[in-house]
Amino acid sequence: MTETDKDKPRRLAILGAGPVGLDAALAGLDAGYEVHVYEAGTQPASNVRDWGHVRLFSPWSMNISPRMRAWSSRLGLPLQMDPDACPTGDELCDRLLDPLWTKAVTTSRLHLRTHVVAVGRRGVLKHEEIGSPDRGRRPFRILLRHREGREWVEEADVVLDCTGKYGSPNPLGDGGIPAVGEAALDARIHRRIPDLAHAAEAWKGKTILLAGSGHSAQTAARELIKLVSTGTRVIWALRKTRPDFGVIADDPLSGRRELSLAAQSLASGGTTGMEAITGVVVDSLSMENGRIEVWLGRDDGGTETVRVDQVLALTGGVGDHSIYRQLQVHECYATSGPMKLAAALLGSDSADCLDQDSHGVEALRSPEPDFFMLGDKSYGRNNTFLLRIGWQQVSEVFGELSTAP
Repeated sequence: MTETDKDKPRRLAILGAGPVGLDAALAGLDAGYEVHVYEAGTQPASNVRDWGHVRLFSPWSMNISPRMRAWSSRLGLPLQMDPDACPTGDELCDRLLDPLWTKAVTTSRLHLRTHVVAVGRRGVLKHEEIGSPDRGRRPFRILLRHREGREWVEEADVVLDCTGKYGSPNPLGDGGIPAVGEAALDARIHRRIPDLAHAAEAWKGKTILLAGSGHSAQTAARELIKLVSTGTRVIWALRKTRPDFGVIADDPLSGRRELSLAAQSLASGGTTGMEAITGVVVDSLSMENGRIEVWLGRDDGGTETVRVDQVLALTGGVGDHSIYRQLQVHECYATSGPMKLAAALLGSDSADCLDQDSHGVEALRSPEPDFFMLGDKSYGRNNTFLLRIGWQQVSEVFGELSTAP
């Protein structure tokens, strides 16, 4: 490294322009980094916009980081939200995220329509320089691909993977692998919560197979049943024989409590237009006379067949691990999150996100120097991530980076 290089600010690459990516960008600017954010979508927080019609369980007070408040004040942006009100995804973007991206992060720092293909190190392979200080002195090489097809490489000294899980939905099939015929029918399988305020016609009068039991599937079930008067019928395929839908005693989040109880009621039977089938998985799908024929495998080894017009797969997701496959990242074999953090989460006694607390920078550290996985992606298959955990993670990582030699 030359003396000129030493005088330059360190280059920080943030992968993903979601809420945690924004908080990391603000922290990087505060710390004097040369910040670049890479986002595959056409606008910041594209994934949030994708479920923008859905209302969060958590109130505004839990969705604005201290850094966002400080920057909003500095830039003269008003934060006149009811702290106890729960915003929709669109409201979160319109009133908080988008103004900060526009005012705080210049267009030369925010690279939209830019997909991160892979990250490596200059001059070394994954299995080389294990535990060597020399590895950390080599810049990261980030292969990027624009939506128009152009590819190029950028370098960085620090990489924060904030890409989340939303863009990598789980497949439908048993054991977490794709069902037979799923790939061929991918264009006919919906993997997003329907926006019935703007696209109800696509669902009216249809027979729909809904797969999944989490909050996304619960939300879809509660919304779709409103179309029963149009002849809509929902067949809800549930993997567990006795799904609990995440009901929490004395839940302080009223929206979450109401949703879980509504899902319980819908799945218990007796609701016109709703048929819940428990203890089944999707074995295969095929097209038969313009409709989708779905074979469901039962716990006892038997099968049953349903014919539907639409398939709505809301089975969760897990982060794209191919991005860092050439880095020395210690990944949990069960959750796909960073090993130390995964161990801490698996050892937790509570499945309630409100009981979660950050486990410190040591839990986020991997063998790859200056590479950190932050936000929802860091939780892997664990679904208890809360945005305030992301804010804490950002602070811990920058506290670590500030003390690095």
